[in-house]
Amino acid sequence: MKSSRIFALAALLLVGPHVVDADSAEPAYAFYALDVPAELGGFTSAYGINNAGLIVGNFVTLAGDVDGFMFNKGKFTHVTVPGASADNRGGINDVNDLGQAVGSFADAETGVEHSFVRSKSSQITVLPDAAPGAWLTEATGINNAGVIVGFFIDADGELHGFILSKGTNAAYDHPGATRTLLTRINDRGQIVGTWVDGDGHRHGFLLQDGAAISIDVPGALSTRCTGINNWGANVGWYVDENFVAHGFLLQDGRFTDIDFPGAEDTAALGINDHGVIVGTYDGFSRGMVAMPNE
Repeated sequence: MKSSRIFALAALLLVGPHVVDADSAEPAYAFYALDVPAELGGFTSAYGINNAGLIVGNFVTLAGDVDGFMFNKGKFTHVTVPGASADNRGGINDVNDLGQAVGSFADAETGVEHSFVRSKSSQITVLPDAAPGAWLTEATGINNAGVIVGFFIDADGELHGFILSKGTNAAYDHPGATRTLLTRINDRGQIVGTWVDGDGHRHGFLLQDGAAISIDVPGALSTRCTGINNWGANVGWYVDENFVAHGFLLQDGRFTDIDFPGAEDTAALGINDHGVIVGTYDGFSRGMVAMPNE
């Protein structure tokens, strides 16, 4: 086991591991709950993890504000953006191996949501909106080359994906979609996201070399793709016929459920190159880490 995985999980003994075996062809996972300290608040969601084990996400403070966090070597760092409103003071969605994290915040004066990047040295830089007059621009993924993906709501209220590279924003719409969200990008330039068809059904997809491939969990009512690592393993969540949400891993063409033991629902949101998965469960109220056993 790599040392980065050891120190990342050594700090996760806030709750002991729940070891669950997937089917015999897949590794077993040890599941850990990840919650911000009670004195900070609750409703923790872990959205991203890099290869050094740094985890990012958001939580709700005791005052009811939505703030960001970074969790590294057993320590939580509270993240907010100056001038942000309580609705979103700086939730974080992803972090790369350089320690650069991306997320969004709501402007306290206008209510418009903007994106930001937080450097390893804690400097926050507000990113350009994806389009003039956009109501919302949310950065959801960043790779080691600094390419950022996300989604935005334009002046007409339409939802599109965007790719921000070298200071230039490019909109992306999945073919036939009424709404498109881009959620993560790896170092190979592969992007995952979610698109909504004319009937309102959600589908995951992989965007590679300009071509989009839909991803649907068999039998699911809807599928959302939220994370991809440099090996091409995808994670996300789907809703079954009973309207229950389950996390999933798609690797080598095979789907595996990623469900926190005893939880009412689970969403897998990020995965690193070691196969460590982060997410949330019980209605986005508890953070989760799923560690593959070897």
